[in-house]
Amino acid sequence: MNIINQAMLYLLNAIHDFVGNYGLAIVLLTVAIRLILWPLNSAQTRSMRKMQELQPKLKALQEKYKGEPQKMQEAMMKFYSENSFNPLAGCLPMLVQLPIFIGLYGALSSPHFLAETVHEKFLFLDNLSHTLQSHAGQSLDNTFNVEKDDAFSADKTVILNMTSGKTQEQEVTNQQKLITTSPKPILPGSPVTMVLDFKHLGLSDDYKNLVKSAEVLVVNEKSRELERVHFNNVNGALTQEVPTLPGKTQMNWDVLALIIIYALLTLAYQQLMTAKQPKAAKDDAAGQAMQSPAMKFMPLMFVVVMFFIPIPAGALIYLVVTTALMLIQTLWVNYSEDKKSENKEKPSSQVVDIKADRV
Repeated sequence: MNIINQAMLYLLNAIHDFVGNYGLAIVLLTVAIRLILWPLNSAQTRSMRKMQELQPKLKALQEKYKGEPQKMQEAMMKFYSENSFNPLAGCLPMLVQLPIFIGLYGALSSPHFLAETVHEKFLFLDNLSHTLQSHAGQSLDNTFNVEKDDAFSADKTVILNMTSGKTQEQEVTNQQKLITTSPKPILPGSPVTMVLDFKHLGLSDDYKNLVKSAEVLVVNEKSRELERVHFNNVNGALTQEVPTLPGKTQMNWDVLALIIIYALLTLAYQQLMTAKQPKAAKDDAAGQAMQSPAMKFMPLMFVVVMFFIPIPAGALIYLVVTTALMLIQTLWVNYSEDKKSENKEKPSSQVVDIKADRV
């Protein structure tokens, strides 16, 4: 997955160099991804639409062979074949998009991206690195605002200053385990001692006498606050005491607005999909489940989830744009399919004149 993260960061940086804003770069990258996947997503929408149309007949088959699982399976396979329908066709786009989303989320949540966007604004968003609520202080001010159970991770690259006077870039093998802290739990307002683990730096113990100091971007996993920390070699250990302040949780209302937009778009998309269900399908158990209040208002539950999962505003932009494009694409596919159905049902209005001009 690290390869996808790096690819997404490279693309974001390339687009940013052209447009000059990371928020706009995220939008354009998302649009590019959706355009590339447009044929797959269109096929998925058509597959879901056809499944809804076939649902009443499929339910009748299931009732007919109730209690005879083998005959039911054979009948269903024959039914799919006769109707040229592959029930797995709708899964492929999801399988393709999942690693893309995870890779992009990883890129947008990385210390490198947070450092690039720490003062970046976009539309009504004050900062692309902000989460819904956070006790973060000002990033890159050399002081962490902390709570007692906070944990820290590092950027993928550490700058090593060697005793020989040379500088070396070192790739981190485990960003989450590179930094150990003390005391535990953290005492907000008192310095926290951070130590870099040579093993997770990918270095042998021999380097303990070769490295003079190190610099790395450190991110608070909980608040997403970012600081650049300089570690000194003290008796073979790369260590530094970082000042802290007690964290005070605050709500970022601009991020809340973005989450609400995402929830409303997801709700609209869900309503659009269930609206195309035939009446017979809506009357069965599966259809009723899709129409239930719990399913209808599930998108709004994302607002609650965001209180516990620190998702940066940059990642939320991707979700909002993706959902909006999904909605537009579904409307277009439904319109196209409805037109095709109308043309098939219309009787030919052309009358062939069998009386030709005769000489």
